[in-house]
Amino acid sequence: MSKYVSILVASIMSLSLLAHEGHNNAPGSFKSLHGGTVQNGKDLNLEVIISGKELTVYPTSHESKDIAEKDVKVSALAKPKKGKAYPVVLTNSKGGYSATVELQGSNRLPVEITIQSHGKTDHFTIQIEE
Repeated sequence: MSKYVSILVASIMSLSLLAHEGHNNAPGSFKSLHGGTVQNGKDLNLEVIISGKELTVYPTSHESKDIAEKDVKVSALAKPKKGKAYPVVLTNSKGGYSATVELQGSNRLPVEITIQSHGKTDHFTIQIEE
């Protein structure tokens, strides 16, 4: 009988070890407002939609709300493995920012996006692939 009680106690203890906070902050658990993939940053989030060479980004708060255009500054810098980094020109597009990224002969191109809002700055790196 004591064998069964000790197995039962060990089972309950192991289950309680698995229950902990932070599951709601796992990657991908943030709500997508525009149908993209959400990357969470330290102070802000970035929703990213990539369609071929077309890149669209939407800066959002951790509460899954769009950040107003007047309150945000977004810049992007393409960083190819070979050659110098060059700026990617983002234009306003339906509450977000979009650009057509030239891969310049490579198959993949990392793009670093910097978002500034209310004195907070976050950096995100995304990958454009052919």
